[in-house]
Amino acid sequence: MSYLDEHVSVWQSIAKMVTAKTRLSQIDEAIDAAMETQAGSKSTIGKTKVALKKAIASKADILNDLIEAYASIEGDDELARQMGDSEWQLFRLSYDELLLRVKAIIAKAEELKETLVTDYGMTEEQVTDLQNDVDRLLEISGQPRAYSVKRSVATQEIAQLLSEANEVLTIQLDKLASVFKNRDANFYNGYVKARLIVGD
Repeated sequence: MSYLDEHVSVWQSIAKMVTAKTRLSQIDEAIDAAMETQAGSKSTIGKTKVALKKAIASKADILNDLIEAYASIEGDDELARQMGDSEWQLFRLSYDELLLRVKAIIAKAEELKETLVTDYGMTEEQVTDLQNDVDRLLEISGQPRAYSVKRSVATQEIAQLLSEANEVLTIQLDKLASVFKNRDANFYNGYVKARLIVGD
């Protein structure tokens, strides 16, 4: 989480926070390595698809978090439930399932665009950028992919690492950051905003 890297002097005196942040960095490196292994068993086009899938999951999660926040405030529990997937949950979907889910997110973002832009900080560029990635994925889908046992193992490892990263963030870092609510409100508020971007 880059926000913590940029403000290390604020929290480095809290040993538990240092430990949690170190573990999160290790997990991030392991995910990158596993994704390289996963992509390594596929063609160049396959590598592009994996990178696009990760980017789409990340960008879609940012938008569905905004829509979920809107739905929660408006009391629309069903919409909030529909927009409740985290980045790693989206990433774990099949390509077809991901595309269906993301199309629904884009459609709802377009429907609520005025409110989301005015009151929730969404930009039109976020929607356009996500749609462009979806279009690119559709362009290259259907190309031959070489699946292997190595890819399957790497996929399982990524899922486990994403789950662990989520636990480190929500169970450890989020709670530890709350120490700064009164001690350093600016840092804490920045952390909360950064977590909305990370999306979980």
